[in-house]
Amino acid sequence: MIITSTDNAKVAEVTKLYDKKYRKAYGKYVIEGERLVNDAIKYGAQVTSVFVRESAAGNYNYVNQTVVADKVFAKMCDTVSSQGVLAVASKPIENRSDNGGNCLILDGLQDPGNVGTLLRSAAACAFTDVYAVNCADVYSPKVLRSAMSAHFCLNLHESDNLAEVFSVLDGLEIIACDIRGINAFERKYEKKLALVLGNEGNGLSEYAKNNADSVVSLPMANNFESLNVAVAGSVIMYQVFSQSLK
Repeated sequence: MIITSTDNAKVAEVTKLYDKKYRKAYGKYVIEGERLVNDAIKYGAQVTSVFVRESAAGNYNYVNQTVVADKVFAKMCDTVSSQGVLAVASKPIENRSDNGGNCLILDGLQDPGNVGTLLRSAAACAFTDVYAVNCADVYSPKVLRSAMSAHFCLNLHESDNLAEVFSVLDGLEIIACDIRGINAFERKYEKKLALVLGNEGNGLSEYAKNNADSVVSLPMANNFESLNVAVAGSVIMYQVFSQSLK
């Protein structure tokens, strides 16, 4: 059976999930593209359905895949040049990692590209948990594309209260990144930590500044005062990761 109508209930659900309101209400999100869909399945994401474009159906053989007419499939996509496959997945239950690893706290970041890049770097640096506080939606299509499957390797937590997030980080050193901090390359990271990164334009919130255990910064030449938050956060996470490898 091939779905040929945009009025189909399954098609309607997918298109609604591009709206943050419905992602929150349904507890689901859309994954587009062969690599992301394959990685979601590989890493055990809660994939509930897979849809393939009729003209590309011969390229895929997912369990219980649903074939959709090309014109209808185009209505289900967020990308212009689709690879002909997308999936719907349920958001996982937000539980802190049992591994007790390092955490990343995003304090008010609004750019989806920055959020996705930082998720990707966090996963690559063996961080286990990311807390997105008053941030761009971590399950938006742009964040998913930028993160390149990091969603399936991390425990993600969304919140609107930084104080509540800090309260559950027992035993972790909370380290904030700010221009007035000590050189991030001159200190040792011996304890498990939570790294806090602030908003692209305004930096850290006052609560983060006042309640972090320590503050670090990156040295810069040519009188530069700051870097893109995704770059700065990634550099510091790799510094932390490099010390764990020694």
